[in-house]
Amino acid sequence: MSPVRRPSTVSSLRSAAEGGPSAAATVVDEPEPQAQPEAAPAPGPPPRPPKPVRFTLDLSHSQHGFLKRFALEAEVDASKVMRVLLDQLQSDPELAQRVREAAWTVQ
Repeated sequence: MSPVRRPSTVSSLRSAAEGGPSAAATVVDEPEPQAQPEAAPAPGPPPRPPKPVRFTLDLSHSQHGFLKRFALEAEVDASKVMRVLLDQLQSDPELAQRVREAAWTVQ
């Protein structure tokens, strides 16, 4: 069975202007349209990454000089050097143990 076609808007307007039957009178009962699932909302901007936590570290002049020279030779920021050291400390159990032992003996 083919669906019943509604008259076009132009013919409906022409018929209404001429005083003829309305478009509603010429339409045969049509089943209610199926409810369409709602589309997901348009994606907005991506969420911002979490804000980093600032950590201040007091260094001696010699430690600061060493860190700056090391970073300069490696062509990276000193903060990057410290982040890499923390990553290695977290992933290397032997290094972590050496740091623990040194932390208890160095004053």
